[in-house]
Amino acid sequence: MNVRSHAEKIVYFLVCLFLISCSSNDDIVFLDYAASAPINKKALEEFNFVSRINGNSSGFNFHAKILLDIENKSAEIIAKKINATPDQIVFTNNATMSNNISILGVARNYPGCHLITSKIEHKGVLNIFKHLENSGYRVTYLDVDRFGNVDLEQLTQSIRSDTKLISIQTFNSEIGAIQNMKAIGDISRKHGILFHSDAAQSFCKYDLDVDDINVDLLTISGYKIGAPKGIAALYIRDKSKLQPIIFGTGDPFFPGTKATSLIASFASAVKNFHFDKTNVTRNFHTMVSELSKINDVYVNSSTPSHVVSVSIGGVLLKDLLKHMKRYSFSAGCSCLGQEQSNVMQAIDPKGKLPSCTIRISFSDETKPKELIQFVQTLKKTVEQLRSGKIIKIGCQSEDETNDLNDRLKKIKNSLNL
Repeated sequence: MNVRSHAEKIVYFLVCLFLISCSSNDDIVFLDYAASAPINKKALEEFNFVSRINGNSSGFNFHAKILLDIENKSAEIIAKKINATPDQIVFTNNATMSNNISILGVARNYPGCHLITSKIEHKGVLNIFKHLENSGYRVTYLDVDRFGNVDLEQLTQSIRSDTKLISIQTFNSEIGAIQNMKAIGDISRKHGILFHSDAAQSFCKYDLDVDDINVDLLTISGYKIGAPKGIAALYIRDKSKLQPIIFGTGDPFFPGTKATSLIASFASAVKNFHFDKTNVTRNFHTMVSELSKINDVYVNSSTPSHVVSVSIGGVLLKDLLKHMKRYSFSAGCSCLGQEQSNVMQAIDPKGKLPSCTIRISFSDETKPKELIQFVQTLKKTVEQLRSGKIIKIGCQSEDETNDLNDRLKKIKNSLNL
């Protein structure tokens, strides 16, 4: 069998698996923009165009110069968005890699130093610090309040003579907490400490000026704003302050052949990304107002943004997910192999909030009507679950599992897999 043909069948099979798992004739309403934004049409066109240019930018021939010029112009567009210079932009393949380059790079430059972060960072940051702790570094994890705001007094008191890095995310993707970046940056600068921020979720959505907030390292991502997955960047104010963690040829911090087509699409996404804060604020207040009509719910988001987190009492998360399939939103569920959220543990250290927590995230183009309908469906589902009318044990009933397996078998047979 042709390898490409076999691969295409596998991809098609996986797509079919997703579609039939939704098992609905209705359109699925997407309310998970914090996970990934739809690919921007112009960004995709740019990707397709640049992908057809032969060669790579590390060469010295005609085609290489064209590709290098595309990369340089893309860096200019992205740098301008955060008031940086193109030479301060390093392209990577995802935000996790940018975070690793930043945090590990500083740690290697200052062996055994003290580092500060918060308890609600993304696991892509926290796991780096856990690794460093196991390697002999000292790390302070800052507390947050009920809505995820970092304790600035604790931050100041945690600073030591050997503190070399403070890493605090700009925007929390789970509960929508927006940190006081200027205050944190001022504290960092006053004490001569490097300041890193994971801004993957906030880039192009909320104001980011690297000089205004005194940030030294800034992680940004492309697919959160309409670029294809697989492209991100890292702003580095002073490259002498960190050591490389990957080795090869080309860029010392992210060596190897550059993905020029992805870089170009990233820049195109930046140019074409639209985020009307007025509409987003309207949507936020609509959601919070409607959620208040459900008994025993706790909204975990206080600052208007594109993310609303809510904890719901009296229901199991797996049951809620099962009966809300017309909507794509985000949630954690142990039976789906997801760990307990470090963010929820941090804002609710005594465990008083219900364990069923969901995240709804929307765009500026999401209609208030869609959000109202979502909450109405949520309210009805919650009331039915609480009354015991539609509760089933496990993530799927036996009948649902058998029906799903039957349909999968038919698809396999039709594809000769």
